[in-house]
Amino acid sequence: MNKRQRFLAAKLAERLLGKEESARMQDIKINDIGFGYDQFGMEREAAILAYAVSKFIYDKWFRVESHGHANVPKKGRAIIVPNHSGVLPIDAAMIGVDLIKELDPPRTMRAMVDNFMGFLPFVNTLFYRVGQMVGHLRNFEVLLENEEMVAVFPEGARGTGKLFHQRYKLLPFNVGFVELALRFKAPIIPTAVIGAEEQAPMLYDFKPLARALRFPYFPITPLFPWIGPLGIVPLPVKYHIYYGEPIKLYEEYGAETIDDPEKVRMLAERVQLTVQRMIDEGLKERESIFGLAHEMDPNRQRLMQRVN
Repeated sequence: MNKRQRFLAAKLAERLLGKEESARMQDIKINDIGFGYDQFGMEREAAILAYAVSKFIYDKWFRVESHGHANVPKKGRAIIVPNHSGVLPIDAAMIGVDLIKELDPPRTMRAMVDNFMGFLPFVNTLFYRVGQMVGHLRNFEVLLENEEMVAVFPEGARGTGKLFHQRYKLLPFNVGFVELALRFKAPIIPTAVIGAEEQAPMLYDFKPLARALRFPYFPITPLFPWIGPLGIVPLPVKYHIYYGEPIKLYEEYGAETIDDPEKVRMLAERVQLTVQRMIDEGLKERESIFGLAHEMDPNRQRLMQRVN
């Protein structure tokens, strides 16, 4: 954006967020290389505007509730490791919004998108401006060297492309995040997202069309493609996000462990088991997919008060 566009973006964000929260957003730090954005293309005004828009969805559509923010470091390098689901990677956006909203000072989470996103015109630039990037190993290394917080989705695109009957069953984790955590002595924050699995129930993967379009999958859901573009709008399920206690593998294993594939695989499975356990516990605590029971509680209380 040029200077005038940045001014307008800041004004729009202030209108959406209010003056107080907009002022708090100015505490977001980026490593400006002199052009208004960092070496990966993240631009403060674009990131704040994206936050303002996404926060509306966070508050009004998915009504996100989150727990365990004390487990997320306020500064320094860290790796957020969540489950991944929902056909569209909206779960990543909701975690990013939640961390900016709930942490003080606000922290941005740099998430990696699948490589095919990097080849989509305009979409790739949008991702870069709001702080996301293609999942290349060197990008992770530089971000951790700069003491930033990154998010790794070890299930990758396989996670968002899971069929509905596979919901809340983690696929085998990729091991790259373990190697990074050991090399850079970064704590792993296991994270569970409840709700995204039901936002777009995928009944079938039309693989021939996916291959023709070079997509990782082509979803058939109860609404898509039957009602056209409206079918990609996610259902208004209620999100619950849980951040677990940091896992500091580097306190038990040295950097030389990355040369032992079996041990690295074992450590990845250990983290996966932790996330799966958090998911299972979160599902037990959930009252309903759309959070209706939770939202009815105030009415029930008023009714009980009138009866008494």
